[in-house]
This record gives sequence, C-alpha cells and structure tokens, in this order.
Amino acid sequence: MIEDDFYRSSTQYRHWSFTHSQLSERRAVTNAHAAARVRAAFHRAQTANGNDASYSDGEVDTLTVDEELKIIEWGSNKIVEMGKLLHTPSSLQSTAIQYLRRFYLTNSPMTYHPKSIIACALFLATKADHQHVSVRAFAEETNVTEDEVKAPEFLLLQGIKFTLDVRHPFRGLEGGSVEMRELITEGRLLSGEKEAVKRLEAAIVKAKGFLRREAQMTDVYFLYTPAQIWLAAMLMADSELTVAYLTAKFESLLASEPPVGADLEALQSKLTATVRKCATMLEEYKSPEDDKKERKELGRIGKKLAKCQDPEKTDIVAVAKAKKAEKREGSESEREGEKKKRRTEREKLGKDGDVFGGDLKDIR
Repeated sequence: MIEDDFYRSSTQYRHWSFTHSQLSERRAVTNAHAAARVRAAFHRAQTANGNDASYSDGEVDTLTVDEELKIIEWGSNKIVEMGKLLHTPSSLQSTAIQYLRRFYLTNSPMTYHPKSIIACALFLATKADHQHVSVRAFAEETNVTEDEVKAPEFLLLQGIKFTLDVRHPFRGLEGGSVEMRELITEGRLLSGEKEAVKRLEAAIVKAKGFLRREAQMTDVYFLYTPAQIWLAAMLMADSELTVAYLTAKFESLLASEPPVGADLEALQSKLTATVRKCATMLEEYKSPEDDKKERKELGRIGKKLAKCQDPEKTDIVAVAKAKKAEKREGSESEREGEKKKRRTEREKLGKDGDVFGGDLKDIR
C-alpha cells in the first residue's frame, strides 16, 4: 500500500499530478490568458472591418473556469460516443479523455473548441494503446474528415508535453480483486466464502463502472494515484468490504518479520482518509445526461462559447495548413539563402586564387 517508486518515476506523476490549489491556479492562469487573447483577436477583427471606434473589451463575455470545465466534460462524453462507434475498449477511451483533460490545462476551449480536438485525441489513443487503425478507416467510422483527424495532432502533442503514457486504475482493480479473492479463501476477509465471492464480484462490476465514468469526468487522475482511485471506486461500490480489505492488508504488514519500520497505524489512517476524499469527488459528479438542470446549463454555456470563440482559431484545419505553408516557405527561403551563401563563397575563393597567379594551364 506504500506509494510505488515505479509510479513516482512515471511522466504522469512528474507532469500531471497536482494539489487542489496547484490545479486551480493553473486553470485560472490559462483562463485569464485565453480571455485576453480572445479580446485581442476580436479587437483585431473589429479594426480590420473598420469598426474600431465601436469596440470595447467589455463586449466580449468570456467563459469562466467552471464553464470551461463543463465544455471539457462535454468533449469527454463525445469521445466516449465516438469510441463506441469504433468499438474501442473503455480503457482506450479513457486514455483519449485524459489527453483531452491534460491539453486543456494549458489551453482553453475559447481558443480551441473540443470538437476540433476530440477526434485527434481518440486517434492518438489508438496508436498509444497499440490498437491503431488507419486515418481513412477512422475518419469513415466517426464521420469526420482525415484533415480534421490529423490537423491538431502536433498541437495536441505539444499540449500534453508529448507524454502519451496514461496510468489507469483498471489494472490495479484487477490485481486487487485477485488479492481479495485469496483473502476470502483464506477466511481473512468476510465470512461465508461463497456469499463473499458473489459480493466481491458485484462490487467489482460497480467499481468498474465508476472508473469508466466518474473517474474520467472528474479531476481524480490529477489529484490521486491509480491505486487510490480504484480503492475509492471500491469504497463506493462496497464500503464495508473495502475497509475490511485495507485492514487485512495492514495487519499483514504489522505481522511481517522484520517490521517494515513505518508507523503503519498512522499510514492506514492517512490512506483511508485520502481514499475517502477521492470517493467523495467521484460521488459528487453529476452527469448532464441524468440531470435536466445540468443539460440546460450546458446549452447556455455552449451558446456563450459560440460568441467568445477566438475568431483566428475557429478553423483548426486552416490554421494547421497556414502554419505548414509558413514553415515550407521558411524552408525554401533558407535553402535559397544557403545556395546564395555557397555561390558567394565560391566567387570569393576564385578571387583569392588570383593572388597566387593564374592557373598553370594558362601559363605559356
């Protein structure tokens, strides 16, 4: 149960683990920068149209951090829908969702709408999870163009710091369930083996549902370790069973020879409290599909976003093509410059050679 050094060496731990305050601060900074860029973009658009005199920053009602999170959640749900069209496993959909959530820690929906990113995120996840399909097949199955899939790829990779590895809690749950079965067989977890196994199996089914849904739509991946997340899902599924499991695990550590050398009672108390906090976050999630008020609020935010979307970034395919053209023109200019430089050097060498006289073949 002690934090795994292997996880501490992962890019997820190094780049994508935060405290609550760190996460809130990062989102606030991203939101503020995006709002300023959006206002500047609208100002440039107004100036280009000759309407500068009538423009004021206050006319652009930008999204709040909470409103941005609702839009990101919408995008996460769309990834699930798109993943079902491709018949991808839920773990792959979860990878794509985490790419999306990571991307929007340093980018805003006001700059890049999730609808421009989700197809690319899912396609990237198929490659990262070794279930790659061709761009053509992917585009046909999801009803998007190949350009819409490929255009945002480098932008997305930059946003997630080129860290494609996502440590999910699914494997931890599988390992934990095997261990719980062994404890039940040994008579150390619950009583009545047959009934206990049935109870465990029912809890695992529920926990998997929480990991596929609530864990993907909340911030738990940023705030907790995979082990803490799957334990929280189990706690929601069957609190008594999970607490009994943790107690049995720590009793084993206390009975170990030689002692592990840690204050295990304090550690157990700390771990249990952390897992309960994670479970509370999962429990507090409300799906727009199940809440009429949430659906209405999402509709309002969507309309607001349409009015404050960065006009210079709306067509991400066009933006990507323009950048590629600029890069190509720059490369051509560089090549031409190199040719000119070599030509000048050859001419200079030719002139320098005259100091020592002409070529021998020219001497009579």
